Amino acid sequence: MDENVTRRGMYFEEFRVGQRFISAGRTITEHDILTFAGLSGDYNQIHTDAEFSKATPFGQRVAHGVLGLAVATGLVMRTGILEGTVLAFREI
Repeated sequence: MDENVTRRGMYFEEFRVGQRFISAGRTITEHDILTFAGLSGDYNQIHTDAEFSKATPFGQRVAHGVLGLAVATGLVMRTGILEGTVLAFREI
């Protein structure tokens, strides 16, 4: 790596158990859920049908679990802790 370049990211061995990072917040909207349903093909009523979802224990539509994972991945990238080092995670 060029000595004049400042690296923001951390490599796997630099992380410590219990270490905490704060990311930006993100609200999952109806648009996000419906767009993800279209992208993934998962149109399960619990995600897409507000009337059906009212009768469930949740009382409203529930975002796809994988949508949550995708958003979490984006929020991690926005912190910069994997900037320039994310390739190191391909072996995990």
